[in-house]
Amino acid sequence: MKKIYFTFALVLLSCTLAQASELVLRVNRKGQFIVSASSQTQTNNFNTYQFYNLYGGNTQVKVVDKGTNQVIFKNNLNIPEGYQLIAELDIYGTLTIVANNPVTSYNGGWNDNVGTINYGNNGNYGGNTQNNHCGTYPNNQGEYYNQGQNANNNYFNQFLASLKSESFDSNRLQNAKVYASKMNLSANQVKEIAATFTFDSNRLDWAKAAYNTCYDKGNYFLLRETFTFSSSYSELQDYISIQ
Repeated sequence: MKKIYFTFALVLLSCTLAQASELVLRVNRKGQFIVSASSQTQTNNFNTYQFYNLYGGNTQVKVVDKGTNQVIFKNNLNIPEGYQLIAELDIYGTLTIVANNPVTSYNGGWNDNVGTINYGNNGNYGGNTQNNHCGTYPNNQGEYYNQGQNANNNYFNQFLASLKSESFDSNRLQNAKVYASKMNLSANQVKEIAATFTFDSNRLDWAKAAYNTCYDKGNYFLLRETFTFSSSYSELQDYISIQ
């Protein structure tokens, strides 16, 4: 009887392992992140995350900036049973599927030390043959804690033109702050808005207000040339240093 139970357990274990799926995700932006896939959660200093023993099918993946608690990605990925999905997340919050490979072979995934990827062979994904770079998943908008979608260039230019048509800095500043509360701005877009103000005091107020909604904070140095006085930019740097 014990032998029967042992054999049954081995068969059950083999079936479970055969159906297990994996996810390898690289986050291509600066910072530290908390990444969840299904019920598993990871954080590390390499910005590369590998999840094992996932159930096949729709898996909710969530990426949170550890420093700001900002949700930069949240969406469901369809990971077939028995496959390893390799993906990367860009600075705009768009996830791209790079490759999918059967987990029965050694796939390698991202190499943390070298920073390269083993793309593997094309796999059978949901019954259809898929190539590398086989799809993207945008961030599920509305899942930001305090932010909205990335500012589309066409609409941003229209907004910028409307700011320039304002007669007073006070109106520009108010409208710009409302816009920043709804959109994720690049440092260059923050800079372009800052250039519409007449006085450094308003530029500084705006630059501080927009900092938390900027998705590439590392490029905030671009604002330096918009200030008339170096002391204003120094005050902005002091503000950023304590955020």
